[in-house]
Amino acid sequence: MITVIIPTLNEEKNIEACLLSLKSQKYSGKYEIILVDGHSRDNTPKIARKYVSKVFFHASKGPAHARNCGAKDSKYDIVAFVDADCEAQPDWLQRIEDNFKDEKLVGLGGVLKPKNPRFIDKVMFSLFSDWWVKVSSWLGVWQLYGNNCAYRKKEFLKLDGFSAKVSFWEDTELSMRMKNEGKLNIDRGLVVRTSTRRFRQQGYLKVFWMNLKAFVNFTLGRQIKTKYFEEIQH
Repeated sequence: MITVIIPTLNEEKNIEACLLSLKSQKYSGKYEIILVDGHSRDNTPKIARKYVSKVFFHASKGPAHARNCGAKDSKYDIVAFVDADCEAQPDWLQRIEDNFKDEKLVGLGGVLKPKNPRFIDKVMFSLFSDWWVKVSSWLGVWQLYGNNCAYRKKEFLKLDGFSAKVSFWEDTELSMRMKNEGKLNIDRGLVVRTSTRRFRQQGYLKVFWMNLKAFVNFTLGRQIKTKYFEEIQH
């Protein structure tokens, strides 16, 4: 039994495809979908209402705060997260359930693949979403992407979820705190397809540099000052 939480803000162009991917899952278990909206100025909530179990509104303080709000009101023991510009593969929920049959597991992550990809999108996502995430876990740095991850609700709430004090790498920051609570895993078959708009707007070189700086600062215990989501145009 799984609660899926989606943070949104002005995502009327993407939200229906995301929700259709969740409603067409090859999964016979119970699940609910919670939409946490930052007071969108478009039709995002209206479009979502016919697909989701609950819609909550919150002051727009970024995706971390929205995800935490949804988790607090979830009714199931596993909380899973995906973003509005993403589409989950048909076996996404089943894979989450299968992984959490391991009672020691507290956190699960997957990989991201690009929607409507160009050649460069395929190459870069393969390198940095798939290969690098797995390699970094071998180095002890866990990166469970905020738009493709799941946690046991008990441990998630115990740690107060995603940190709202940072707007970049908040997912990695939580992953690293969560590894002290139990076992983590990255399932390379747990796939979410995501929009490439962030990379098309900012360029892969800039995004890579931002992530490299964040990685260095994080491993050295320094503050991560990057404000990533505020720069993305919807």
